[in-house]
Amino acid sequence: MKVTYLCPHCRSAINAGNNIILSAKSSANKVSLILLHEEIGNYTSDLSASLTVEKGEVVDLFCPVCHESLNIPQKDALAKYIRIDDNCNECYIIISRKYGENITFKVDEKKQVDSYGEKLSRFIDPEWFLFL
Repeated sequence: MKVTYLCPHCRSAINAGNNIILSAKSSANKVSLILLHEEIGNYTSDLSASLTVEKGEVVDLFCPVCHESLNIPQKDALAKYIRIDDNCNECYIIISRKYGENITFKVDEKKQVDSYGEKLSRFIDPEWFLFL
């Protein structure tokens, strides 16, 4: 299945090959690229050589095309982008901005939530995603 990931602001494609390409800014104000594997639940990532991030550090994420923030302001350390599958089904993908925290949520147009990852306990409130 071929999927396309889009910026929620400019709707430009932000994936190439098997990677989602994002701009990241560390707490030390270093800016570079981060590559995330496009398969939901696969937490493989690569950082540009100029970006050093410690496990647990929160990074700001931006669209590499329009440079708008992908951070979700209402929620602690989350970011979002859009996923469109080959049947043109569109949903939001919500990821943790805390480096090494393996959390992903897939929220469809009916607000159905699929969760992936290991540390989901801080999202006990079942209505947290209504702020999207």
